[in-house]
Amino acid sequence: MPKKSVTGQSWLSLINIDKVYSSDKQRQAFSLFTMIAIAIIVISMLVVFNYKVYSPILTTSLIAVNITLISGTFYFIKTAKLEMVALISMCIVFIMCVALTYTGGKENTALYWLMFYPVVCFASLGVKHGCRLGLGLLLCCSVILYGPDFGQVNYGGIEKSRFLASFTLVFIFSFIGEYFRHKSHLAIADITLAQTQDAYTDQLTGGANRRFITAHFLKLAAKTPENYLPFSILLLDLDYFKRLNDTYGHDFGDTVLIEFTKLLDSQFPNSAVKARYGGEEFVVILPKETAPVATKLADDFRQCVAKQAILTSDNKRVFITCSIGVAQVDDVDHYSRALKQADEYLYLAKEQGRNKVVSNHTGTL
Repeated sequence: MPKKSVTGQSWLSLINIDKVYSSDKQRQAFSLFTMIAIAIIVISMLVVFNYKVYSPILTTSLIAVNITLISGTFYFIKTAKLEMVALISMCIVFIMCVALTYTGGKENTALYWLMFYPVVCFASLGVKHGCRLGLGLLLCCSVILYGPDFGQVNYGGIEKSRFLASFTLVFIFSFIGEYFRHKSHLAIADITLAQTQDAYTDQLTGGANRRFITAHFLKLAAKTPENYLPFSILLLDLDYFKRLNDTYGHDFGDTVLIEFTKLLDSQFPNSAVKARYGGEEFVVILPKETAPVATKLADDFRQCVAKQAILTSDNKRVFITCSIGVAQVDDVDHYSRALKQADEYLYLAKEQGRNKVVSNHTGTL
């Protein structure tokens, strides 16, 4: 079993699975705007061909629905706020359905148009809002059909009972389909997130690995540079690590790596990204920090490491040191160049006697 350190795991919060969630958003958006497109066409035709037959309440409601749906589409294009547009659109369609039921439409055929509502509602809004609006429409229709006379149109008894039975069945099966689809989606998302986190985790120390930096963090920084740039890179290497392995054994070497990772987590801020880059080499990225500040933080850490004793299996106290190279990144595209520069400074620190910090801003500390 690999040894793991359950220390600060703030870097895990940076891992997202946007592709999993974006595919579901695409499904919701496709369902919603397909409904909107069909609704606009159908409503426009109904108004044009039946405005002389429809009551003024129904005609006004239909026109208001079309205007709202078109406005909502443009609002989504401008803001990409899918949930808000979907909720407003389905509420407007809700009102239209109530108006249809109340007025009867043409030759009392309005009830046929209501059957699609639960399907689209669940598909575009999900379980919670779909339930609320679907049950709300069922309740309103029941009151209109079986309640006191509010001036609504009269439907036949068989027509009313068959409509409510059919609408209820559509609602139930739409609910079942969306509920279990949602549960399956969450399960897939959890599995995907766990697999992604595992792929980005160093199995010995429990911290981030090199892949996390190159495959995830840099994309995140490029997507939202205002949250990260400029950032500083600290490339750290444990001094004489091979000698420690040869003298005290590889198990002690693993312990040193784990304890060193714990120090990284405790001594650098939570916003910093700490990763094992390979072997005894680590990298720390300090978002929104320039090289001079990062160099000072690196030297404070170097001094902290030098004061820490690590116990061997026979309780012997062993002190370790590290060498650090520091470089600054002003553009994500220049990360590789900055990393190479930090590596060169790390080599200089080793060359100058180890247990040092080297940066082009302050020289050697």
